[in-house]
Amino acid sequence: MRLPKPNEKVSIFIYFLLYFCNIFSRQCIGQQWTSQDSGDGAYNNVSCIAHDTKYTCDCRNTNEYMTLPRLDGYVYQIEISNCKHMYVRPHALANIQGLRTVIFKKVENLILTSNALSFPIHTSNTPLYVEFKEVKIEIIESHAINGNIGEITFISSTIESIRPFAFTTLKDHSILFKMDGVKINNIEPQALKKFTIDQLEIVNSEFLSEVPSKVFYELEVLTFLRIQNVTFKKVHTRAFSFNVVKKLSVIGNKFDRTESEWITAQVRDRVLIKDNNFGTTSHIAFKAIEVSKEVAFLERVELQFINNIVKFNNDPQALVFNDKIQLQITHLQYHNQFPCKELDKTQPKSPFFRTYSENIYFHTKNNNQSLTLSKIIDVDCKEKSYLLYIILGIISLILIVIVITAIIVMRIVKKRRKRMLDVVLPESRTYKETQIVYQIENAGLLKTDL
Repeated sequence: MRLPKPNEKVSIFIYFLLYFCNIFSRQCIGQQWTSQDSGDGAYNNVSCIAHDTKYTCDCRNTNEYMTLPRLDGYVYQIEISNCKHMYVRPHALANIQGLRTVIFKKVENLILTSNALSFPIHTSNTPLYVEFKEVKIEIIESHAINGNIGEITFISSTIESIRPFAFTTLKDHSILFKMDGVKINNIEPQALKKFTIDQLEIVNSEFLSEVPSKVFYELEVLTFLRIQNVTFKKVHTRAFSFNVVKKLSVIGNKFDRTESEWITAQVRDRVLIKDNNFGTTSHIAFKAIEVSKEVAFLERVELQFINNIVKFNNDPQALVFNDKIQLQITHLQYHNQFPCKELDKTQPKSPFFRTYSENIYFHTKNNNQSLTLSKIIDVDCKEKSYLLYIILGIISLILIVIVITAIIVMRIVKKRRKRMLDVVLPESRTYKETQIVYQIENAGLLKTDL
């Protein structure tokens, strides 16, 4: 049986029909984006659907390992959501034009490789807004987030590891860097280094491991720096290092331990340190909060140190503050007892303790309450240091006088008894001699006419 010859006109018609159906499906159902180089055999590209100028990349909670493809075109907003495993390649979004917002929402096991979110200035003149909400980030590699970024926010998220230089080369004047409700398991030195930002906020968060030196290193905060309701383990020396801070607020935080000069800042305006428990600390913990040279000769910057708790392993020491800052202390609680040996008569030897004796509190000897230093001196120190010693001295003197008097009296009595015995007692004679003398006396032989 012979088959009919193919009709060329029908073949061309079918080809164009399939082409237009494909175009129609892409416009009606949504554009399916694929990676330009899908060389990652272990990862599948997440499907990114375009709706006007918003692109949605939804993993649909699949347990597969997904990766964000490199995208092109003009995009205003990209949202990546509902992923169990997400891997972002280097420069994944570098070719997008007009991009303003990137949102990661409800993503687990997110890996941001080096230059994963890199946004060169040529892609958009407007700084980008990058948000992580309800995200668990496995790692933020070095230089993972950089470029023309105006705001970075982490909300209700967990970060397992932040490498050095994770956030770099941000726009000269970024607007906001914020962590709200974030748990950070490990953060390495120089994670945020040498950039200028308008506002930096770390609130309602928790650092699950030690914060090493120079984590926040040589940053400039032009408007406001706020660390509030954050729980820390050990914070090392100069962990928070800022070249310039206009307004600084450290409120309601809990530290297990703060090492010497854990925060350094050149401040231009007021400083508020309130309602913090600094745990075991150093007497120079706040010494490196200094007045910026730009305002040092114009006005005095005020540091309000209100309702804070400090603790020392050994004898408590006076806190040291920069002498160019106008210091205001209210209810500073030492989690220690005051050593009475540090008194000079009735006043503390330290000028700091003398000046703020009505605003500094110590535990009493029985630890059942806290009292101001002035009252502690009266209750626990004054009586022991002076009155008790005086009483003991008087008692000792009286005892010595009594002992000496008793010795003298005993000697006098002994001498008198000895004299009385010498008068009363007869000469020692035998019985026979005594009888002879008695007979002679009776016979009158001892009498004479003289």
